[in-house]
Amino acid sequence: MKLLKRTWADISMDNLSHNYRLLRSCIPADCRFLGVVKADAYGHGAVPVSRQLVDLGADYLAVSNMEEAVQLRRSYIRLPILILGYTPAFYAEDMVDMGIRQEVHSIEYAMQLAEALAGTGKRLKIHIKLDTGMSRLGFFADNEETLDQIKRIAALDCFVTEGIFTHFPVADSLCQEAEAETKRQFEHFTAMTEALAAAGVHFKLRHCCNSAATLLHPEYALDMVRPGIATYGISPSEELTGRFDLRPLMSLRTTVSQIRPFEAGIGVSYGGTYVTPAPRTIAVLAIGYADGLARSLSNRVSFLLHGKRVPVVGRICMDMCMVDVTEVPEARVGDVVTVFGTDGDAAIPVDDLARLTGTIPYETLCGINKRTPRFYLDGEERMEVLQYIV
Repeated sequence: MKLLKRTWADISMDNLSHNYRLLRSCIPADCRFLGVVKADAYGHGAVPVSRQLVDLGADYLAVSNMEEAVQLRRSYIRLPILILGYTPAFYAEDMVDMGIRQEVHSIEYAMQLAEALAGTGKRLKIHIKLDTGMSRLGFFADNEETLDQIKRIAALDCFVTEGIFTHFPVADSLCQEAEAETKRQFEHFTAMTEALAAAGVHFKLRHCCNSAATLLHPEYALDMVRPGIATYGISPSEELTGRFDLRPLMSLRTTVSQIRPFEAGIGVSYGGTYVTPAPRTIAVLAIGYADGLARSLSNRVSFLLHGKRVPVVGRICMDMCMVDVTEVPEARVGDVVTVFGTDGDAAIPVDDLARLTGTIPYETLCGINKRTPRFYLDGEERMEVLQYIV
């Protein structure tokens, strides 16, 4: 069938390569790079992004769950994959068979995995998760029992204790208190790994650094880093915006469906929340909240049409929204409108939309609906198209 271009996302693989090289330049040459491709690569498409990361030289990939890992394996991606979240123990054999690594966050979970592997002769590679202050998954790094519990796990024949890691929750802040907290967490992490080493428990891979820590604290890189959002060209926090030459991969685009003139005093869209203050020219766009455009942006955001900003007027609908194109007389049906991203020399950062909806770019990117195809570009040339529905 013909390629559908109603609403779509352009993904710059050039920018992915640039960001990868930038992040690599921050860390020691012998430090491994784990590409975080969970949540469909933060909305960018896990399989195409993973393939590019493989070509660029990434050493590991990370996903959130078993389903995401299986997707990569079914796409013939052979890099080691680490599951960062909980996987039911009855999948233990499958993880071994597929070469998947599993995080282990408690002695109880470890024993469940061990029971599932009993009698199989199979050995699951695991990464121990230490909680140094995130208060999410993990063994408490400052708990006296943790050392003995990890020693017990490492002694089990069904496991290969390949890695140990933690996560920094405030590494994206430059304030003195946050920097001190990140340092404290790192020291707690290394104190535990050193105590384990003294007890004869060694790990091939120790990893702490997320995007912010990779950029700001390469001294904490240890054996491997785990950049997430920075790989996709987005600053880990507003505080760090512009500090590094990160280049966003995604530009979200849509098309003009209809253009009509309206007299003053005409209500637009549900509830009539916008009324034309004077004669205006209104265009209907083929994007709505079912595509991932938050309804809360109604009457609050502008897009780019022929490099000029056009404001959204009226409430955003499920499949459409309206913009005022009075100041763009050259607008025509079928024209491309950029919701966020670049349009020639003009740009709308995804951060702007996230800020207006009271969230972060992570959520905005992950929210781009699966009915929105992704076009992967090498410069201006289309390399691949990812269509989830057709």
